[in-house]
Amino acid sequence: MNVALEVEGLAKAYVPGRWVVRGLSLRLESGDSLAVVGANGVGKTTLIKLLAGLLEPTAGRVRLWSKGRQAAPAEVLFRWIGIATPAMQLYGEFRVEELLRLGARLRTCAVLDERIAQVLERLQLSAVAQQRIEALSSGMQQRVRIALALVHSPWLLLLDEATATLDAAGIAALEELVSEHCRNGGILVAATNAEHERRWCRRVLDLSEMRG
Repeated sequence: MNVALEVEGLAKAYVPGRWVVRGLSLRLESGDSLAVVGANGVGKTTLIKLLAGLLEPTAGRVRLWSKGRQAAPAEVLFRWIGIATPAMQLYGEFRVEELLRLGARLRTCAVLDERIAQVLERLQLSAVAQQRIEALSSGMQQRVRIALALVHSPWLLLLDEATATLDAAGIAALEELVSEHCRNGGILVAATNAEHERRWCRRVLDLSEMRG
């Protein structure tokens, strides 16, 4: 995997003149990892949503480049991005494995059975693969969100307070997976104030400092 993420003059204001994110520029290369930190309300979640294409920026742009240094069109970015946040709604009536297959199909990705089985095993979800998501604990549901973010082997992995509801075993499993993601050339951006998540990342962006 040989990719790059470019952010140029990125800004977002929900109300004119009241900036949540403003004038942000950065570049991340294959294998890079960035922790986005700062007090509540400084824009960590907003930035993650902007990088994922879930929010339209007020100004600036986000580009994800492939090996040939061709920018992926905005309308297909979802194929190459994985995002996990406790706020993400899950289809509770689906079984765990069924939802992973659906997530891959929605991204028009041909995910092999072996990859699905691997992600389930790594996140200790194999035993509940045929259970309905609505029957799972909040911690296990968060593991499902992480599995959805990783099952299609994304270029860019975005985490927003991803370990907030995980136990120690879940945190350890995620640490191994994000480390592997970066070793394989993926990019990680984690919005967090958890010290253990911050340690996973080579670089730190403090949005509180950007607000002066």
